[in-house]
Amino acid sequence: MATVVVAGATGFIGKRLCELLKEEGWTVLRLVREGQPGDLVWDGSSAGDWEEGMDGADAVINLAGAPITLSWTDENRKLIRDSRTQSAEALARAILKASSPPKVWVNSSAIGFYGDRGDELVTEDTAAGTGFLSEICVAWEEAAERWELPATRLVLMRTGVVLGKGGGAFEPLLGLAKAFLGGAAGDGRQWMPWISLEDLCRMYVFALDEERVNGPINGVAPEPARNVELMASLRKALGRPWAPSAPEFALNLASKVGGPDPSMLLDSMRVVPRRAKSLGFTWKDKDLDVLLVSLVA
Repeated sequence: MATVVVAGATGFIGKRLCELLKEEGWTVLRLVREGQPGDLVWDGSSAGDWEEGMDGADAVINLAGAPITLSWTDENRKLIRDSRTQSAEALARAILKASSPPKVWVNSSAIGFYGDRGDELVTEDTAAGTGFLSEICVAWEEAAERWELPATRLVLMRTGVVLGKGGGAFEPLLGLAKAFLGGAAGDGRQWMPWISLEDLCRMYVFALDEERVNGPINGVAPEPARNVELMASLRKALGRPWAPSAPEFALNLASKVGGPDPSMLLDSMRVVPRRAKSLGFTWKDKDLDVLLVSLVA
């Protein structure tokens, strides 16, 4: 039975991913800050006894990182960046030390790598963009890529807007729609590349199993939606009527009192999963309307 170490196993994605990995026959070692018996415990950056769990493991997945939805104060910007780069570097050092290193390492990244691209069709070959989100993702990926790990295949999972019960982007959007505030952000024409939680976790397992997966892969559904379309679909699933849009100035004001940075809602990224498609990955949730109906049920 193959063993996988999962850093960030207690988060929204990590919980479901660990369940799925076990369902698929993997032995899962959770790498967490506060553990239960059988867990590996670390601080997200330092060497320690946890490194022994990396030696002989077949795979490692890194989901660790502070929430990007924190207000972007200087202190939080540093936390968001360091929590990602330091965890990747710590894992790389542990892999280097291992006499029997993992055969594959899937490190999280995000579609924020590409920055605001308007209507441009974005694939894994598209260059990095500009802005804080792009800078974070570039640093995150470089923290994993800069090491010489000849025995370990590295995959960079550029994750889109994750839709699933209990966390991610779905819960705050659902709350707005239930409060009759589920209109578009700005003019609503910005693209939001989405993916169901289930399909994202399945793509992680696919990346472990499929040896042809290497480098960046876009963790998104085949058909991105515009913001106005996603919100209309969510209102329809809830049986809610039309709702007013949130103008850009209102989003800017909200960010000043602890809300998310407006760029998270207004940047447009028409990202498609070209690499996953070409390698034969299949999606369970390709219809946004059907998915949202199932999530609000």
